[in-house]
Amino acid sequence: MPELVFFRRGEEVLRVGVGRERMVLGRGEKSDVVLPDPEVSRQQVALVFDGQRCTMEDLSGKGTQVAGASMKKGELADGADITLGQWRAVFRLHGSGQSDAATEVGDRTELQPRDSASRWHPAQVRIRQGGNETVQKLTGDSFTVGKDPSCDLVIQDSFISSRHLKVTRRDGHFHVLDTNSTNGTWMGPVRIFEVQVGLPTTLRLGQTDLVLEPVTPARRELSFHGIIGADPSVKQLVDLIERVAPSSAAVAILGESGTGKELVARALHECSQRADKPFIPVNCAAISKELIESELFGHEKGSFTGATNARKGAFEEADGGTLFLDEIGELPVDLQAKLLRALENGEIKRVGASKPSNVDVRVVAATNRDLLAASRDGRFREDLYYRLCVVPLHLPPLRNRRSDILGLAEHFLRMYSPRGQTVRLSPAAMERLQQHGWPGNIRELRNVVHRALLLRKGDAIDAPDITFDQEVNRETGVSVPELPPGMTLEQMLLKLERQIVEAALRRCNNNRERVARELGVARSTLFKRLKEWGLTRQEEETE
Repeated sequence: MPELVFFRRGEEVLRVGVGRERMVLGRGEKSDVVLPDPEVSRQQVALVFDGQRCTMEDLSGKGTQVAGASMKKGELADGADITLGQWRAVFRLHGSGQSDAATEVGDRTELQPRDSASRWHPAQVRIRQGGNETVQKLTGDSFTVGKDPSCDLVIQDSFISSRHLKVTRRDGHFHVLDTNSTNGTWMGPVRIFEVQVGLPTTLRLGQTDLVLEPVTPARRELSFHGIIGADPSVKQLVDLIERVAPSSAAVAILGESGTGKELVARALHECSQRADKPFIPVNCAAISKELIESELFGHEKGSFTGATNARKGAFEEADGGTLFLDEIGELPVDLQAKLLRALENGEIKRVGASKPSNVDVRVVAATNRDLLAASRDGRFREDLYYRLCVVPLHLPPLRNRRSDILGLAEHFLRMYSPRGQTVRLSPAAMERLQQHGWPGNIRELRNVVHRALLLRKGDAIDAPDITFDQEVNRETGVSVPELPPGMTLEQMLLKLERQIVEAALRRCNNNRERVARELGVARSTLFKRLKEWGLTRQEEETE
C-alpha cells in the first residue's frame, strides 16, 4: 500500500497510508491530514491514487514544492519529496514493510510536533496605552497589528501605521515582522525589522506597548479586558458589561475617583459590535469652558479667533464607535442641551456651521459626583441625567473589595518590574497593603506599588518600602495628587479648590458661615466661588 512518511527536523513523525480515495493535506480542520503550520495553506494539496499511479494537485494556488521544484499538478514518483512548510512528506509507492504499519486516514489525522506543548501553549497579548491596559487571547496561527480595521488587532495610536506588523507562531517562538511601518517597531532601545522572540516579550509601537506572554489559569480567571478581580462585586460588574455591551444604550459609570471608570468604558466598547470602530475619550474637566464645545462638536474655519482650519469634534471622530465622556458632571449647563440633542437624534452642529449633521455614536459617561442630586439642585439637566443613565454601572471602591488588593498589587508588579526580573511582596508588605484605607482607590495602589519598586533595597518589596501619599509629604501634612494627563496646573488647582470647598460644605452640613471660618476665607469670596460653580441656592442668589 502506498504511504506518505512525514519528517520534521529530520525525524520521522508519522506514516500515513494513501488509499484510493482523494486525500487532502493542509492546515485547515477540514483537511484529511492536518499540519499545524502557518506556512501551509488551509488546503495545500490533494492526492489521488488509482491503483497504479498517485497524482498530486496543488490547492493553494501558489504551487507546492516537489523535489525542489514548484508543481501545480502531476504524478508523484516513488520517493518524491514534498515540502509542506516546516514538514517533509516522502511518497513511497510501496510501503516499507516495517512492523509499524502506516496509519489509516480517518475523518481527520492531525500531525503535532513533538514539542507541541510548548509551541501551542495558550498565549495572549497585553496592550498598554498610558495607564490603560487590555488583554487579548491569541487563538490563531498569526495576527496583524495596525490602525486599519482589517487588522486582527486594531490599535488607535496616531504613531502606528495602518498595517504595522505581523506576528506568527513558530516552534515555541513568535516570529515578528515589521511590515514597513513609518515609526518602526522597537524592543527596548533597538528598532527591529524581523526577529524571533520567546515569551514574554515587550514590543513598542508608537505610544503603545504590546506584551506577548503565556496565559496562566490565574490570569484567565481574574482578568476581563484589563478588569482584574475575583470579588463578587467585580464579577457582577463584568456580568453587567457583557449583557449591556451589545446594545447601543447610553451607559453611566458611577464611582469614586481612581476606581477604573475608563477601563470599564473600554471593556464596554471592546465587547460591543462597535469594537472595530474608534473609542474616543474626552475628559470634560480638563478642557476650558471656552473650548469644550469645539472639542465635542468641532468648528468651521473662521468661526472664532484662532480657528484657522475646520476641525472635527469628538462626536465626528467617534462616528460608528464609542464616545467616552469622563467627568460629565463638569460639563457646562449651556452645553448640556446640545449634548441631549446629540443623544436623542444623533444630530450635532459644529461651531460656526449653518447646518447640522448626523453621527452614529454610543455615549458612555462617567462621574464621581451624585448627578441626581445635582439635577435636583439645577446644576445638571434632569432630562440629560435620565438620558445618560439608561444603564448605570456602579464601581465599588477598593476598600470594599479587599480580597482583590493583593491580586491588583501583583498585577502592577508585573507591569512595572524591570524586564527579566521577578519582584515579589514579602508577607509584611502584603499585610501593610491590606491594612491601608485606599482613599485614592486603584490609582493610589498603582502609584504605591510603582514607588515601592523604585525604593526597594532587595529582590523583594518589604513593609518599609511601601509609603502612602499621606506619608510622602509629612512636612506639610498634605497629600499631593497626580496631575491627570491633558490637565494644566491651573485647571488642577481650580478643581482641588472646588473639591476642598465641597468637602467642607458636607462636613459643615452646608453652613456657609462655618465653612468660610474653617477655610479662612471671606464670606463674600466663598459666595463668589459657589456662584461660579453653580452651587448657590435661590435665596442666596437674591442676597
